[in-house]
Amino acid sequence: MSSGFRVPGFGVKYELHLICPYMPYMVQNKHTNNTLYIIKIIQGLLSLLILFGFSISISAQSDSLTNHSSFNGKYLASYWHDTKSIVSQPAHWKGKQWATFAGIAGVGVLTYAFDQEIYDIVQKNKSRSSENISKYFIEPWGSGVYSLPLLAGLYISGDKDSRHRQVALTGLKAFLLTGGATYFFKYTFHRHRPSDDFPPDPRRFEGPFPLTTNFTAFPSGHTSVAFAVASVLAYGYKDKPWIGITSYTIASLVGMSRIHDNKHWASDIVGGATLGTFIGISLCKINLKNVDVGPAAFYGGYGMRIGYSF
Repeated sequence: MSSGFRVPGFGVKYELHLICPYMPYMVQNKHTNNTLYIIKIIQGLLSLLILFGFSISISAQSDSLTNHSSFNGKYLASYWHDTKSIVSQPAHWKGKQWATFAGIAGVGVLTYAFDQEIYDIVQKNKSRSSENISKYFIEPWGSGVYSLPLLAGLYISGDKDSRHRQVALTGLKAFLLTGGATYFFKYTFHRHRPSDDFPPDPRRFEGPFPLTTNFTAFPSGHTSVAFAVASVLAYGYKDKPWIGITSYTIASLVGMSRIHDNKHWASDIVGGATLGTFIGISLCKINLKNVDVGPAAFYGGYGMRIGYSF
């Protein structure tokens, strides 16, 4: 898949070329036209997920800024403060933020309408190779098997008050708070997973009142925490655009792997990506120094400026 977009703040057009083992570009059967249409929807979904990760960063707002670079009592106490700040943010949104929300909600509704078709296409094109790729290379980024050691490595490699430590601690906070928020919504909607019914039914919700741990499809937890960590890495290293592109691409593939693995519907992925990115970027606005990158004119030539705002 190829898609182009302009990353806010950089003024450079990046071309993404994603090869997804779950989506052969051409599927030869009697429903080829319909299949290609659904594949285009999946491709658009991946592009929107990646683009959303960048664009929502201009929508999250915060009035406070604290920089945590040590794992201590003050850092742990910040979880409560940051949770209250995130929960209260929609009350302070303005037109641009609500427009972003409406756009993402529209994507969610459109995806929900095609949940069954997207699921069928992905399942029909599974293979032993794609199962191994998902199991060993993609799914662990959503479960924390790969992402948490990565954050630990960042923390260990950084000096006191370094950006690496701030990004690592904010990433851990994003992982944990997003996980908690995800389970709140899971137990609110109690949506059936594809594996819960035969045949799978994307329209089955039990609502909040069966007090049970069953039926927890919406939103996707793997996707939400993958996007939460990706958003922190992208925001924390704005001066290294390849980190953001790589992080959001991996997070998007985590989402697609959950459909492939018969765990989620496509709209679960959109919900998880939205939740994780919102929480991750909101925490960055609260906890990280803001990296300012842009062109600059110097005596005798031109270059790029990199700075921090406190």
